[in-house]
Amino acid sequence: MSRIFLISLNTCNHPFEVYPLGMAVVGAALEDDGHQVRMYDYLAAGQNDGDLIHAVEEYRPEFVGLSIRNLDDNIDSSFEIDNAKKFKWISGLVEQIKNSTKAPVIIGGPAFSLMPETILDLTGADYGITAEGEKAICRLITDLQENRKTDRIISGSDFFLPGSGIKGALYEESLVRYYYDVSDFINIQTKRGCPFQCVYCTYPSLEGDRFRYRENQEVIDEIRRLKTELGCNSFFFTDSVFNDPAGRYRELLEDIILEDLDIKWAAYFTPYRLEKADIDLCKRAGLFAVELGTDASNTTALAGMNKMFDWDGVVKANNIITKAGLACAHFVIFGGPDETYETLAEGIENCRQLEKCVVFGYAGIRLYPGTLLMERALSEGVIDGNTSLFEPVYYYCPAIDKQRMHEMICSGWGKDRRLIYPQAKGEMISQALKQMFNVKGLLWDNMHLLQRTTP
Repeated sequence: MSRIFLISLNTCNHPFEVYPLGMAVVGAALEDDGHQVRMYDYLAAGQNDGDLIHAVEEYRPEFVGLSIRNLDDNIDSSFEIDNAKKFKWISGLVEQIKNSTKAPVIIGGPAFSLMPETILDLTGADYGITAEGEKAICRLITDLQENRKTDRIISGSDFFLPGSGIKGALYEESLVRYYYDVSDFINIQTKRGCPFQCVYCTYPSLEGDRFRYRENQEVIDEIRRLKTELGCNSFFFTDSVFNDPAGRYRELLEDIILEDLDIKWAAYFTPYRLEKADIDLCKRAGLFAVELGTDASNTTALAGMNKMFDWDGVVKANNIITKAGLACAHFVIFGGPDETYETLAEGIENCRQLEKCVVFGYAGIRLYPGTLLMERALSEGVIDGNTSLFEPVYYYCPAIDKQRMHEMICSGWGKDRRLIYPQAKGEMISQALKQMFNVKGLLWDNMHLLQRTTP
């Protein structure tokens, strides 16, 4: 048994704070493997470097694990991001940790998995694990304890668990209470992976290109434990897509209803093959809000994103959800593959015509290594083989001028509070909801409150 100190370094709190699920599932796996684990959440602890180092020294760990969730803490192209500054800070923390303990420092998380060699070198950590961490970190620690030679970077995708092997997270009481208090829900994962091939997406490389479903009873037990022992009644299912086309999610919902859990929840949905009966079942199981991965605003742009539905499918899904009395939000990106000024104008109007929902608009698509969009960007000359993606680089269809597109969106969406672009507009609305109505959680599901105020 080893003493292991795990640290979540996420500081992003927009649009809301979320429980450090990645650190927590690794922590649970380490405990199951017989280790003693202390979890430290930098955000919940008050974001103080000195407190973190003191906690490390006090615990006297044999291994230290760092989880980095986001490469960029904001995906909106209108915001300035300085990843060099962020990782200089992380490197400084690693140096302080190494000065206070002889424990090897192991780094992981989605951000690390996207650029492992670069980030390992920048941070000065001893070892790194990409993709899925539970099995890989247990193996690495065993190898180090037994003085076996090991690579500095371990591919967690070589250790993907079957769905039945994916267990629950370590929900530490003080962290649960912090996040539930500030965000009004706790996040739970019911499956991993994604078989869709959206051109920009990193999910297939991080979690695999097929769904791996947890056992329904495992999920039910996790929800019940959080509710009965910690008082949590509201949840967000963090699956890449909750309503998988095979319909396995329906079995989980039927069990939630059968077990009479009496919870409320939200999730990421796809419009693909969404039917009224599906939403009716979701609502009976406690669904209150849907975040739709719409991604583009017209059929041409959807095809350019490699989506499996067209704009008619988006309208159909929106109507099914809103007619059921559920809150619905769309997230659309302008300027993606195959966008033209004609499709841009069409898309702006398409979003205006969507009823009883909120639409978040973004300009340009953040390029990540290993995605289909990166390959297209190379072939179109948007980037070349020497372009570093460590700092944000955005794809815009070469036929589109960024400034003209920005002006078209601002003009077309105007002052409509349902249509949120640029992100600064969304942040102003979020602050208004928090300050005027003291709401928490998704925030956008309470947009109707602002309709009662002055336009």
